Amino acid sequence: MMRPGGLQPFALMVGLLMTPVALACPDCPTARVVWTSVLGEGFWNHLVMVLVPFLLIGALSALLYRVGLSPREPETGP
Repeated sequence: MMRPGGLQPFALMVGLLMTPVALACPDCPTARVVWTSVLGEGFWNHLVMVLVPFLLIGALSALLYRVGLSPREPETGP
């Protein structure tokens, strides 16, 4: 079993070892195909479709927070 403090150095070591693998061939033909498929036709349309709901919910939340609700008056009994 690993010590609780031993996880961070282990994660750092794995991250540093995996970085060269990820950056191995940025200009190879396979990387160009993947780059074109990700950032190719329709990229901006998909990006807008993903971001617009978050922007609308954020704007609506900000508006409701800004307007606020007036405090209720306590009801008095007869």
